[in-house]
Amino acid sequence: MPITLKDIAEELNVSVNTVSRALRDMPDIGQETTNLVKETAARLGYRKNLAASYLKTTKSMMLGIVVPDICNPVFSYMYKGIEEICTRTSYTLMLGNSNGNPDEESAVLSNMLDHGVDGIFLVPGMKNTQSHTQLENANVPYVILQRKFPGLSANFVQSNDFEGGYLAAQHLYQLGHRSFLYISAPMYISSAQDRYNGFMAYLKEQNLAESSVQILECDSTRTGGYKVTRNWLEQQSDLHHPSATAIFCFSDYVAYGVYSAISKYNLRIPEDLSVIGYDNNEYSDMTFPTLTTVDILPYKIGKQSAKIMFDLINSKNNTQHIEAVISPKLILRNSTRQIGPDE
Repeated sequence: MPITLKDIAEELNVSVNTVSRALRDMPDIGQETTNLVKETAARLGYRKNLAASYLKTTKSMMLGIVVPDICNPVFSYMYKGIEEICTRTSYTLMLGNSNGNPDEESAVLSNMLDHGVDGIFLVPGMKNTQSHTQLENANVPYVILQRKFPGLSANFVQSNDFEGGYLAAQHLYQLGHRSFLYISAPMYISSAQDRYNGFMAYLKEQNLAESSVQILECDSTRTGGYKVTRNWLEQQSDLHHPSATAIFCFSDYVAYGVYSAISKYNLRIPEDLSVIGYDNNEYSDMTFPTLTTVDILPYKIGKQSAKIMFDLINSKNNTQHIEAVISPKLILRNSTRQIGPDE
């Protein structure tokens, strides 16, 4: 038979109410009593009955997290940031993968809502404009991470991608580069457009024309980065004097594909082409050469979004939307170099 609050109360010769309040860290129960109750509960093997709690409080003590790709370290670190805050509570996390597919995203959201989650974190695939409506109609708190729909008022936490693009352009320009290739995710993704806008903003401040940046779109994977770079290199009339001297990549994964393509044509990084990534995932200091990149601080994004979520859950007035923007950091490594005026 499962251990109950009554069993703990009888063991300690206190009331069930005292046990219940001690397990919830209520301030009217002394710390010594609270510690004793928790130690006894652990020794007897007590487990909280979440189903019973849901019937009493209408809270499931579950939160949903939906991401486009659970294999991407960026989203994994966001999850860990959320998890750090949630471990201080009794909340359980449900993780769903949408594969960036609108139908899958809607299905995962519906499944989580059917399970009665108390809130949802969403990294949207950007093709599903109905996700916002779906969440609004469900009347549960939600926070959108890292991406933003133009004109949509909602709770957001994101790295400042405009600033990140600006930092990347500033770094390359100061190294002497004047011609650039931006290998981007599809530009309908807000972060892809924002990074380009920030990149161009700095170059315009230096009086460089928009034509100084070539844009190639790919599916933001290593394979996608490899294919578009290979095709671009094949179109160059002189491989040792390509039409761009620096490549700005939408993500570190795209940059890994760029590395592979450049290597295939026996070119060198950064001697022949400088490369800068984006995200600063855990593998980027293991490449050869190590990858200069922009750190979006995904762990911090996760923690901030969790704090907002619990503010929303505990608030009686959720009509005011919260937006938090986190400044990225440029991480200097060995994939970019100073070039001379004749290069």
